[in-house]
Amino acid sequence: MAVLDDVKLLLDISDEDTDMDKKLELIIKNAERQVLSYLPSRLKEVPDALSYIVCELSVTRFNRLGNEGMSSYSQEGESITYGDDISPYLSAIQAWNKKQQDNTRGVVQFL
Repeated sequence: MAVLDDVKLLLDISDEDTDMDKKLELIIKNAERQVLSYLPSRLKEVPDALSYIVCELSVTRFNRLGNEGMSSYSQEGESITYGDDISPYLSAIQAWNKKQQDNTRGVVQFL
């Protein structure tokens, strides 16, 4: 799973460290579902062009573990504010959807 490798790289988790793999795989699966919910229903997998979003959402979600349900967090001068994780990527998803609609003109599909 290439996304798992990318997520582990971004989180500085070595390939040999497999203790977190099940948790990361669940986070990645949920991120894929979240991205797919904004794509046409005929798609069963996140397209390669949008796979970076799954990776970024997974890292964001992993970093939020233990702070679920919070809108902000502060400790010893450090302050973190949580927002909607996918909102920064909606314009990219919408652009991809539009590009796919534009590409369907003149295409024959056999069912």
